[in-house]
Amino acid sequence: MNLITRNKKHAQWFAVFLAILLPFLLIRFFPRFYHASDVDDFRRWSQAWEADWRSVYVNCERCNYPFVGTLLSGGVMSAINIETFARLANRFRYYLAVVDALNVLAFWLILKNLQVKNAPLWAGVIGLLPSSWLGSSVWGQIDGIGQSLILLFFLLLIWFNRQSRSAGQVYLFAALAGFLLSLMLLTKQLIYFSVFALGMIFIANVLTRFGVSIRGVLAGAIALLAFFLPVLLVDVSLKLKDPYFSHLQYILVTGSQHGNVVTYTGFNLWVFFSNDPLGSSRLPVPVQIGSQTLFSVVPYSAGIFLFLMVNALLILVFAKGIHRSVPPEEALHRQFIPMSLVYLALVNLGFNLTLTGTHERYLYHFYPFILVACLALLNRPGFFNRSMLAVLLAGACLYGAYLFAYLNRWVLPTSLAALRWMSAIHLMLFGYIFFAAIRQFGSRMFDLSQS
Repeated sequence: MNLITRNKKHAQWFAVFLAILLPFLLIRFFPRFYHASDVDDFRRWSQAWEADWRSVYVNCERCNYPFVGTLLSGGVMSAINIETFARLANRFRYYLAVVDALNVLAFWLILKNLQVKNAPLWAGVIGLLPSSWLGSSVWGQIDGIGQSLILLFFLLLIWFNRQSRSAGQVYLFAALAGFLLSLMLLTKQLIYFSVFALGMIFIANVLTRFGVSIRGVLAGAIALLAFFLPVLLVDVSLKLKDPYFSHLQYILVTGSQHGNVVTYTGFNLWVFFSNDPLGSSRLPVPVQIGSQTLFSVVPYSAGIFLFLMVNALLILVFAKGIHRSVPPEEALHRQFIPMSLVYLALVNLGFNLTLTGTHERYLYHFYPFILVACLALLNRPGFFNRSMLAVLLAGACLYGAYLFAYLNRWVLPTSLAALRWMSAIHLMLFGYIFFAAIRQFGSRMFDLSQS
Protein backbone atom coordinates (compact mmCIF):
# COMPACT_ATOMS: atom_id res chain seq x y z
CA MET A 1 0.00 0.00 0.00
CA ASN A 2 2.86 2.36 0.86
CA LEU A 3 4.48 1.51 -2.49
CA ILE A 4 1.25 2.38 -4.33
CA THR A 5 0.93 5.66 -2.45
CA ARG A 6 4.58 6.51 -3.14
CA ASN A 7 4.21 5.75 -6.86
CA LYS A 8 1.06 7.87 -7.00
CA LYS A 9 2.91 10.82 -5.50
CA HIS A 10 5.78 10.31 -7.92
CA ALA A 11 3.34 10.29 -10.85
CA GLN A 12 1.80 13.56 -9.66
CA TRP A 13 5.16 15.27 -9.39
CA PHE A 14 6.12 13.87 -12.79
CA ALA A 15 3.16 15.85 -14.20
CA VAL A 16 4.61 19.00 -12.60
CA PHE A 17 8.03 18.16 -14.06
CA LEU A 18 6.53 17.72 -17.54
CA ALA A 19 4.63 21.00 -17.28
CA ILE A 20 7.83 22.83 -16.34
CA LEU A 21 9.88 21.12 -19.06
CA LEU A 22 7.42 21.29 -21.97
CA PRO A 23 7.88 24.97 -22.99
CA PHE A 24 11.67 24.54 -22.98
CA LEU A 25 11.40 21.48 -25.22
CA LEU A 26 9.06 23.22 -27.64
CA ILE A 27 11.34 26.24 -27.90
CA ARG A 28 14.38 23.99 -28.36
CA PHE A 29 12.98 21.66 -31.01
CA PHE A 30 10.60 24.09 -32.76
CA PRO A 31 12.72 27.27 -32.77
CA ARG A 32 10.70 28.98 -35.51
CA PHE A 33 7.30 28.38 -33.93
CA TYR A 34 6.52 31.77 -32.37
CA HIS A 35 4.90 35.11 -33.18
CA ALA A 36 7.72 36.83 -35.04
CA SER A 37 5.99 40.22 -35.20
CA ASP A 38 5.58 40.52 -31.41
CA VAL A 39 9.16 39.42 -30.73
CA ASP A 40 10.46 41.81 -33.37
CA ASP A 41 8.60 44.66 -31.66
CA PHE A 42 10.43 43.79 -28.42
CA ARG A 43 13.74 43.83 -30.33
CA ARG A 44 12.99 47.36 -31.56
CA TRP A 45 12.09 48.40 -28.02
CA SER A 46 15.35 46.92 -26.76
CA GLN A 47 17.33 49.20 -29.06
CA ALA A 48 15.53 52.30 -27.73
CA TRP A 49 15.93 51.02 -24.17
CA GLU A 50 19.66 50.47 -24.59
CA ALA A 51 20.12 53.96 -26.08
CA ASP A 52 18.35 55.73 -23.18
CA TRP A 53 15.72 54.01 -21.04
CA ARG A 54 14.53 57.32 -19.62
CA SER A 55 13.59 58.50 -23.13
CA VAL A 56 12.16 55.20 -24.34
CA TYR A 57 8.69 56.71 -24.89
CA VAL A 58 10.23 59.64 -26.79
CA ASN A 59 12.61 57.70 -29.04
CA CYS A 60 10.45 54.62 -29.69
CA GLU A 61 7.16 55.33 -31.44
CA ARG A 62 6.04 51.70 -31.14
CA CYS A 63 6.72 51.32 -27.40
CA ASN A 64 3.17 50.96 -26.11
CA TYR A 65 3.55 48.87 -22.93
CA PRO A 66 3.79 50.41 -19.46
CA PHE A 67 7.25 50.83 -17.97
CA VAL A 68 7.63 47.49 -16.15
CA GLY A 69 6.32 45.63 -19.20
CA THR A 70 8.82 47.49 -21.40
CA LEU A 71 11.61 46.71 -18.91
CA LEU A 72 10.70 43.00 -18.80
CA SER A 73 10.50 42.74 -22.60
CA GLY A 74 12.72 45.26 -24.40
CA GLY A 75 14.93 45.85 -21.35
CA VAL A 76 15.59 42.14 -20.82
CA MET A 77 16.16 41.62 -24.53
CA SER A 78 18.76 44.41 -24.59
CA ALA A 79 20.63 42.62 -21.79
CA ILE A 80 20.73 39.34 -23.73
CA ASN A 81 22.97 41.05 -26.29
CA ILE A 82 22.79 38.60 -29.20
CA GLU A 83 22.83 40.06 -32.69
CA THR A 84 21.18 37.19 -34.59
CA PHE A 85 17.42 37.70 -34.39
CA ALA A 86 16.58 33.96 -34.34
CA ARG A 87 18.96 33.24 -31.45
CA LEU A 88 17.84 36.38 -29.62
CA ALA A 89 14.18 35.34 -29.94
CA ASN A 90 14.86 31.87 -28.54
CA ARG A 91 16.95 33.12 -25.61
CA PHE A 92 14.21 35.59 -24.79
CA ARG A 93 11.58 32.83 -24.91
CA TYR A 94 13.67 30.61 -22.61
CA TYR A 95 13.46 33.44 -20.07
CA LEU A 96 9.67 33.47 -20.51
CA ALA A 97 9.64 29.67 -20.08
CA VAL A 98 11.28 30.13 -16.66
CA VAL A 99 8.35 32.39 -15.74
CA ASP A 100 5.89 29.72 -16.93
CA ALA A 101 7.71 27.15 -14.77
CA LEU A 102 7.42 29.37 -11.69
CA ASN A 103 3.72 29.79 -12.43
CA VAL A 104 3.21 26.02 -12.36
CA LEU A 105 4.76 25.92 -8.88
CA ALA A 106 2.60 28.86 -7.78
CA PHE A 107 -0.53 27.04 -8.97
CA TRP A 108 0.56 24.04 -6.92
CA LEU A 109 0.93 26.18 -3.79
CA ILE A 110 -2.52 27.70 -4.28
CA LEU A 111 -4.18 24.33 -4.91
CA LYS A 112 -2.43 22.85 -1.89
CA ASN A 113 -3.59 25.69 0.36
CA LEU A 114 -7.14 25.32 -0.95
CA GLN A 115 -6.94 21.66 0.10
CA VAL A 116 -7.43 20.35 -3.43
CA LYS A 117 -6.85 16.62 -3.60
CA ASN A 118 -3.86 15.63 -5.77
CA ALA A 119 -2.70 19.25 -5.98
CA PRO A 120 0.63 18.47 -7.76
CA LEU A 121 -1.20 16.51 -10.45
CA TRP A 122 -3.66 19.32 -11.13
CA ALA A 123 -0.93 21.97 -11.14
CA GLY A 124 0.83 19.87 -13.76
CA VAL A 125 -2.36 19.48 -15.78
CA ILE A 126 -2.96 23.27 -15.78
CA GLY A 127 0.64 23.83 -16.84
CA LEU A 128 0.41 21.24 -19.62
CA LEU A 129 -2.75 22.69 -21.15
CA PRO A 130 -1.89 24.33 -24.48
CA SER A 131 -3.80 27.45 -23.41
CA SER A 132 -1.18 27.93 -20.66
CA TRP A 133 2.04 27.94 -22.69
CA LEU A 134 1.00 28.77 -26.27
CA GLY A 135 0.01 32.34 -25.38
CA SER A 136 3.12 33.08 -23.35
CA SER A 137 6.64 31.62 -23.72
CA VAL A 138 6.08 29.69 -26.94
CA TRP A 139 4.36 32.72 -28.50
CA GLY A 140 7.02 35.10 -27.24
CA GLN A 141 4.73 37.26 -25.11
CA ILE A 142 5.07 38.48 -21.50
CA ASP A 143 1.55 37.65 -20.27
CA GLY A 144 3.02 34.90 -18.09
CA ILE A 145 4.69 37.64 -16.03
CA GLY A 146 1.32 39.30 -15.44
CA GLN A 147 -0.07 35.92 -14.43
CA SER A 148 2.80 35.54 -11.95
CA LEU A 149 1.70 38.76 -10.26
CA ILE A 150 -1.91 37.56 -10.05
CA LEU A 151 -0.76 34.27 -8.54
CA LEU A 152 1.35 36.13 -5.97
CA PHE A 153 -1.69 38.23 -5.11
CA PHE A 154 -3.75 35.09 -4.40
CA LEU A 155 -0.94 33.54 -2.36
CA LEU A 156 -0.92 36.76 -0.32
CA LEU A 157 -4.70 36.53 0.14
CA ILE A 158 -4.39 32.93 1.31
CA TRP A 159 -1.70 33.84 3.82
CA PHE A 160 -3.70 36.78 5.16
CA ASN A 161 -6.97 34.88 5.55
CA ARG A 162 -5.57 31.71 7.07
CA GLN A 163 -5.80 33.08 10.61
CA SER A 164 -6.18 36.25 12.67
CA ARG A 165 -3.50 38.84 12.01
CA SER A 166 -1.88 41.54 14.12
CA ALA A 167 -2.20 45.19 13.16
CA GLY A 168 1.33 45.16 11.72
CA GLN A 169 0.55 42.11 9.57
CA VAL A 170 -2.66 43.73 8.33
CA TYR A 171 -0.79 46.83 7.20
CA LEU A 172 1.95 44.71 5.63
CA PHE A 173 -0.74 42.80 3.71
CA ALA A 174 -2.26 46.08 2.50
CA ALA A 175 1.13 47.45 1.39
CA LEU A 176 2.05 44.27 -0.49
CA ALA A 177 -1.40 44.03 -2.10
CA GLY A 178 -1.23 47.64 -3.29
CA PHE A 179 2.32 47.16 -4.57
CA LEU A 180 1.38 44.01 -6.53
CA LEU A 181 -1.59 45.81 -8.10
CA SER A 182 0.71 48.67 -9.04
CA LEU A 183 3.16 46.29 -10.70
CA MET A 184 0.27 44.80 -12.68
CA LEU A 185 -0.78 48.29 -13.78
CA LEU A 186 2.79 48.92 -14.93
CA THR A 187 3.13 45.62 -16.81
CA LYS A 188 0.62 45.35 -19.65
CA GLN A 189 -2.82 46.62 -20.66
CA LEU A 190 -4.35 43.13 -20.86
CA ILE A 191 -4.07 42.75 -17.10
CA TYR A 192 -5.97 45.99 -16.37
CA PHE A 193 -9.25 44.09 -16.23
CA SER A 194 -7.72 41.79 -13.63
CA VAL A 195 -6.36 44.79 -11.68
CA PHE A 196 -9.92 46.10 -11.34
CA ALA A 197 -11.22 42.71 -10.22
CA LEU A 198 -8.38 42.15 -7.74
CA GLY A 199 -8.89 45.65 -6.37
CA MET A 200 -12.53 44.81 -5.68
CA ILE A 201 -11.43 41.54 -4.06
CA PHE A 202 -9.03 43.44 -1.79
CA ILE A 203 -11.74 45.90 -0.75
CA ALA A 204 -14.17 43.04 -0.08
CA ASN A 205 -11.57 41.20 1.97
CA VAL A 206 -10.79 44.22 4.16
CA LEU A 207 -14.48 45.00 4.67
CA THR A 208 -15.21 41.36 5.49
CA ARG A 209 -12.47 41.22 8.11
CA PHE A 210 -12.71 44.70 9.65
CA GLY A 211 -15.75 46.55 8.31
CA VAL A 212 -15.56 50.35 8.27
CA SER A 213 -13.13 50.58 11.20
CA ILE A 214 -9.93 52.49 11.87
CA ARG A 215 -7.88 49.40 11.01
CA GLY A 216 -9.82 48.89 7.77
CA VAL A 217 -9.50 52.55 6.74
CA LEU A 218 -5.77 52.58 7.48
CA ALA A 219 -5.30 49.37 5.49
CA GLY A 220 -7.09 50.95 2.54
CA ALA A 221 -5.00 54.12 2.76
CA ILE A 222 -1.75 52.12 2.89
CA ALA A 223 -2.83 50.06 -0.12
CA LEU A 224 -3.65 53.22 -2.10
CA LEU A 225 -0.26 54.71 -1.26
CA ALA A 226 1.53 51.50 -2.27
CA PHE A 227 -0.51 51.46 -5.49
CA PHE A 228 0.15 55.03 -6.65
CA LEU A 229 3.68 55.62 -5.34
CA PRO A 230 5.48 53.28 -7.82
CA VAL A 231 3.61 54.89 -10.72
CA LEU A 232 4.64 58.37 -9.56
CA LEU A 233 8.27 57.28 -9.08
CA VAL A 234 8.36 55.83 -12.59
CA ASP A 235 6.77 58.90 -14.16
CA VAL A 236 9.19 61.37 -12.54
CA SER A 237 12.10 59.26 -13.84
CA LEU A 238 10.95 59.30 -17.47
CA LYS A 239 11.10 61.88 -20.22
CA LEU A 240 7.77 62.27 -22.00
CA LYS A 241 6.47 64.15 -25.00
CA ASP A 242 4.25 67.16 -24.44
CA PRO A 243 1.47 67.36 -23.34
CA TYR A 244 1.62 64.00 -21.48
CA PHE A 245 2.11 64.03 -17.70
CA SER A 246 2.24 60.24 -17.23
CA HIS A 247 3.59 57.44 -19.39
CA LEU A 248 0.36 55.52 -18.68
CA GLN A 249 -1.59 58.41 -20.20
CA TYR A 250 0.76 58.32 -23.20
CA ILE A 251 0.38 54.59 -23.94
CA LEU A 252 -3.40 54.66 -23.48
CA VAL A 253 -3.86 57.66 -25.76
CA THR A 254 -1.32 56.76 -28.46
CA GLY A 255 -1.41 52.96 -28.26
CA SER A 256 -3.12 50.71 -30.78
CA GLN A 257 -6.82 51.47 -31.04
CA HIS A 258 -7.98 47.85 -30.92
CA GLY A 259 -11.58 48.69 -30.16
CA ASN A 260 -12.13 50.35 -33.52
CA VAL A 261 -12.66 47.04 -35.31
CA VAL A 262 -15.21 44.31 -34.55
CA THR A 263 -12.53 41.80 -33.56
CA TYR A 264 -8.85 41.00 -34.09
CA THR A 265 -9.41 37.20 -34.01
CA GLY A 266 -10.87 37.41 -30.49
CA PHE A 267 -14.21 35.95 -29.42
CA ASN A 268 -17.13 38.29 -28.86
CA LEU A 269 -20.86 38.47 -29.51
CA TRP A 270 -20.44 41.10 -32.24
CA VAL A 271 -19.16 38.55 -34.77
CA PHE A 272 -22.78 37.31 -35.02
CA PHE A 273 -23.97 40.74 -36.20
CA SER A 274 -21.22 41.59 -38.67
CA ASN A 275 -19.95 39.64 -41.67
CA ASP A 276 -16.64 41.53 -41.60
CA PRO A 277 -14.62 40.85 -38.43
CA LEU A 278 -12.15 43.59 -39.37
CA GLY A 279 -14.89 46.09 -40.14
CA SER A 280 -15.38 49.28 -38.16
CA SER A 281 -16.98 48.77 -34.75
CA ARG A 282 -18.20 52.37 -34.78
CA LEU A 283 -20.66 51.82 -37.62
CA PRO A 284 -24.18 50.57 -36.78
CA VAL A 285 -25.01 46.93 -37.53
CA PRO A 286 -28.57 45.59 -37.87
CA VAL A 287 -30.11 43.20 -35.36
CA GLN A 288 -32.32 40.90 -37.41
CA ILE A 289 -34.74 38.00 -37.07
CA GLY A 290 -34.63 36.33 -40.45
CA SER A 291 -34.79 39.14 -43.00
CA GLN A 292 -36.61 41.47 -40.59
CA THR A 293 -34.43 44.22 -39.09
CA LEU A 294 -35.53 45.03 -35.54
CA PHE A 295 -33.06 47.81 -34.78
CA SER A 296 -29.41 48.75 -35.20
CA VAL A 297 -26.59 48.96 -32.65
CA VAL A 298 -23.10 50.42 -32.69
CA PRO A 299 -20.84 47.57 -31.46
CA TYR A 300 -18.21 49.86 -29.95
CA SER A 301 -20.52 51.82 -27.63
CA ALA A 302 -22.94 48.92 -27.04
CA GLY A 303 -19.99 46.74 -26.07
CA ILE A 304 -18.80 49.23 -23.45
CA PHE A 305 -22.34 49.48 -22.06
CA LEU A 306 -22.69 45.68 -21.86
CA PHE A 307 -19.25 45.37 -20.29
CA LEU A 308 -20.19 47.84 -17.54
CA MET A 309 -23.53 46.13 -16.95
CA VAL A 310 -21.97 42.67 -16.77
CA ASN A 311 -19.34 43.88 -14.31
CA ALA A 312 -21.96 45.58 -12.16
CA LEU A 313 -23.89 42.31 -12.00
CA LEU A 314 -20.73 40.35 -11.18
CA ILE A 315 -19.93 42.76 -8.33
CA LEU A 316 -23.46 42.36 -6.95
CA VAL A 317 -23.26 38.56 -7.09
CA PHE A 318 -19.80 38.56 -5.52
CA ALA A 319 -20.87 40.98 -2.76
CA LYS A 320 -24.02 38.97 -2.04
CA GLY A 321 -22.01 35.80 -1.69
CA ILE A 322 -19.75 37.44 0.88
CA HIS A 323 -22.66 39.03 2.76
CA ARG A 324 -24.75 35.85 2.99
CA SER A 325 -22.01 33.72 4.50
CA VAL A 326 -19.32 35.35 6.63
CA PRO A 327 -17.28 32.46 8.09
CA PRO A 328 -14.88 32.27 11.02
CA GLU A 329 -11.56 33.96 10.23
CA GLU A 330 -9.60 30.70 10.20
CA ALA A 331 -11.89 29.28 7.48
CA LEU A 332 -12.31 32.41 5.36
CA HIS A 333 -9.77 31.33 2.76
CA ARG A 334 -11.82 28.19 2.04
CA GLN A 335 -14.77 30.31 0.93
CA PHE A 336 -13.50 33.73 -0.05
CA ILE A 337 -10.63 32.56 -2.26
CA PRO A 338 -12.76 30.28 -4.52
CA MET A 339 -15.39 33.03 -4.84
CA SER A 340 -12.66 35.50 -5.78
CA LEU A 341 -11.22 33.12 -8.39
CA VAL A 342 -14.63 32.72 -10.03
CA TYR A 343 -15.16 36.48 -10.03
CA LEU A 344 -11.72 37.14 -11.57
CA ALA A 345 -12.27 34.50 -14.26
CA LEU A 346 -15.71 35.85 -15.21
CA VAL A 347 -14.37 39.41 -15.47
CA ASN A 348 -11.73 38.17 -17.92
CA LEU A 349 -14.19 36.13 -19.96
CA GLY A 350 -16.80 38.90 -19.81
CA PHE A 351 -14.63 41.63 -21.32
CA ASN A 352 -13.64 39.29 -24.15
CA LEU A 353 -17.26 38.59 -25.04
CA THR A 354 -18.64 42.13 -24.77
CA LEU A 355 -15.90 44.51 -25.96
CA THR A 356 -14.87 45.01 -29.58
CA GLY A 357 -11.33 44.63 -30.91
CA THR A 358 -10.32 41.69 -28.71
CA HIS A 359 -7.37 39.52 -29.72
CA GLU A 360 -6.95 35.75 -29.74
CA ARG A 361 -4.66 35.75 -26.66
CA TYR A 362 -6.97 37.77 -24.43
CA LEU A 363 -8.48 34.67 -22.77
CA TYR A 364 -5.07 33.87 -21.26
CA HIS A 365 -6.16 34.68 -17.69
CA PHE A 366 -9.53 32.92 -17.88
CA TYR A 367 -8.95 29.19 -18.01
CA PRO A 368 -6.24 28.72 -15.33
CA PHE A 369 -8.20 30.57 -12.65
CA ILE A 370 -11.62 29.09 -13.42
CA LEU A 371 -10.02 25.63 -13.30
CA VAL A 372 -8.49 26.34 -9.88
CA ALA A 373 -11.89 27.58 -8.65
CA CYS A 374 -13.59 24.48 -10.04
CA LEU A 375 -11.10 22.16 -8.32
CA ALA A 376 -11.50 24.04 -5.02
CA LEU A 377 -15.32 23.70 -5.18
CA LEU A 378 -15.45 20.20 -6.64
CA ASN A 379 -16.53 18.39 -3.48
CA ARG A 380 -19.15 20.94 -2.40
CA PRO A 381 -22.83 20.74 -3.33
CA GLY A 382 -24.03 22.79 -6.28
CA PHE A 383 -21.77 24.84 -8.49
CA PHE A 384 -19.02 22.85 -10.22
CA ASN A 385 -18.96 19.09 -10.62
CA ARG A 386 -16.75 16.64 -12.49
CA SER A 387 -18.71 17.11 -15.70
CA MET A 388 -18.08 20.85 -15.55
CA LEU A 389 -14.40 20.22 -14.88
CA ALA A 390 -14.26 18.06 -18.01
CA VAL A 391 -15.97 20.81 -20.02
CA LEU A 392 -13.46 23.40 -18.80
CA LEU A 393 -10.50 21.16 -19.61
CA ALA A 394 -11.93 20.53 -23.08
CA GLY A 395 -12.49 24.28 -23.53
CA ALA A 396 -8.89 25.03 -22.55
CA CYS A 397 -7.63 22.45 -25.06
CA LEU A 398 -9.90 23.85 -27.76
CA TYR A 399 -8.68 27.37 -27.05
CA GLY A 400 -5.09 26.14 -27.20
CA ALA A 401 -5.82 24.47 -30.54
CA TYR A 402 -7.20 27.79 -31.82
CA LEU A 403 -3.98 29.58 -30.81
CA PHE A 404 -1.97 26.82 -32.49
CA ALA A 405 -4.01 27.24 -35.67
CA TYR A 406 -3.53 31.00 -35.55
CA LEU A 407 0.25 30.73 -35.24
CA ASN A 408 0.24 28.37 -38.22
CA ARG A 409 -2.01 30.80 -40.14
CA TRP A 410 -4.72 28.16 -40.45
CA VAL A 411 -7.03 30.67 -38.76
CA LEU A 412 -6.99 34.20 -40.14
CA PRO A 413 -8.56 37.44 -38.89
CA THR A 414 -11.23 36.95 -41.56
CA SER A 415 -12.07 33.34 -40.57
CA LEU A 416 -15.65 34.21 -39.61
CA ALA A 417 -16.88 30.62 -39.13
CA ALA A 418 -14.11 29.80 -36.62
CA LEU A 419 -14.71 33.07 -34.78
CA ARG A 420 -18.43 32.41 -34.50
CA TRP A 421 -17.97 28.85 -33.25
CA MET A 422 -15.47 29.89 -30.59
CA SER A 423 -17.61 32.87 -29.59
CA ALA A 424 -20.73 30.71 -29.28
CA ILE A 425 -18.93 28.16 -27.10
CA HIS A 426 -17.59 30.80 -24.75
CA LEU A 427 -20.89 32.68 -24.58
CA MET A 428 -22.59 29.49 -23.42
CA LEU A 429 -19.78 28.83 -20.96
CA PHE A 430 -20.10 32.34 -19.52
CA GLY A 431 -23.86 31.95 -19.16
CA TYR A 432 -23.55 28.65 -17.32
CA ILE A 433 -20.86 29.86 -14.90
CA PHE A 434 -22.63 33.17 -14.28
CA PHE A 435 -26.00 31.65 -13.39
CA ALA A 436 -24.34 28.89 -11.39
CA ALA A 437 -22.53 31.61 -9.45
CA ILE A 438 -25.85 33.35 -8.74
CA ARG A 439 -27.28 30.10 -7.34
CA GLN A 440 -24.13 29.31 -5.38
CA PHE A 441 -23.31 32.72 -3.96
CA GLY A 442 -26.93 33.51 -3.19
CA SER A 443 -27.39 30.41 -1.05
CA ARG A 444 -25.88 28.78 1.99
CA MET A 445 -23.91 26.31 -0.09
CA PHE A 446 -20.65 27.71 1.18
CA ASP A 447 -21.57 26.67 4.72
CA LEU A 448 -18.57 24.66 5.92
CA SER A 449 -20.85 22.31 7.79
CA GLN A 450 -21.88 20.90 4.40
CA SER A 451 -18.29 20.26 3.29
